[in-house]
Amino acid sequence: MSSYQEILDKVPQSVKDKFLIKKRERAIEIVKEKISNSSKSISDFDDDEMEGMIADEEQNLKGDQLKTILFSLLTAEGLSYLANL
Repeated sequence: MSSYQEILDKVPQSVKDKFLIKKRERAIEIVKEKISNSSKSISDFDDDEMEGMIADEEQNLKGDQLKTILFSLLTAEGLSYLANL
């Protein structure tokens, strides 16, 4: 079985770039939502603070993606186990 890194190496760079752009756009949307829900505006934060908040959200998204993948794998494994009974 191929390792995770070997599989990623086979993915074209353009696909990787598109995925990273989409993930960053989603992180920016989340940060904007959080700011709008608070009593502050975007202009209250400097560029470094915004970058930090966006980077934190990107990490959260990565964790959420890993949880979803793990849940999907466990579900598929459970279904295949039940099918063999």
